Amino acid sequence: MSSEIVLEHDVLTALREGGLKTPRFTVLERPEEASDVPFDPPYTVKLLHSGVAHRARVGAIYTAVPSKERLERRVAELLERWPDAVGVIVQEHLDVVKGIEAFLGIKEDDTFGTVVLLGLGGKLVEELRAYIVRRPPVDGEDVERGLRRVPGGERLLSEIGPNRLAEVVNAAHGVYKEEGWSELDVNPLLLIDGEAIALDGLARKAD
Repeated sequence: MSSEIVLEHDVLTALREGGLKTPRFTVLERPEEASDVPFDPPYTVKLLHSGVAHRARVGAIYTAVPSKERLERRVAELLERWPDAVGVIVQEHLDVVKGIEAFLGIKEDDTFGTVVLLGLGGKLVEELRAYIVRRPPVDGEDVERGLRRVPGGERLLSEIGPNRLAEVVNAAHGVYKEEGWSELDVNPLLLIDGEAIALDGLARKAD
């Protein structure tokens, strides 16, 4: 079954409306719009293009951009390289070092139907595959029991309680169903100060 990519600003908007926290963000279509960004630097800048899903691999993400002047140059660089892009998404830059990067995924399994994946995020997802797989909805007890059995799971639980983590998973699942998505990856989901913030979101919708 084929699927289409849901662009990140639409994913983050849906997640935010569904009760998840996100950074402040806006979409720019032209470099000169950088001066109108309604929040202060530093910024994270990412390409919005339906044909480019893994932007870090092709250099389509800039982090910790320190000023609106530098932002304008970064936007110009991205749009020059991908002139058919929808634009760029500009987010307030949050320092992931101050928290823990988690991964939250939801997808369709041929045997079990809809499943959620939860574990260490960032680059560690592909390296360690340290996550649990559950059928939604989940509860705090199940999340805690599962994460204590995988590498790094204790770190996630130390930053945010299992009940709150289960609430975040279930809220994301609610959005997933409401939007009719066939896949959702939130990576990283930044766990910091007892909360979870979706820094990046990729979704697909079956044709």
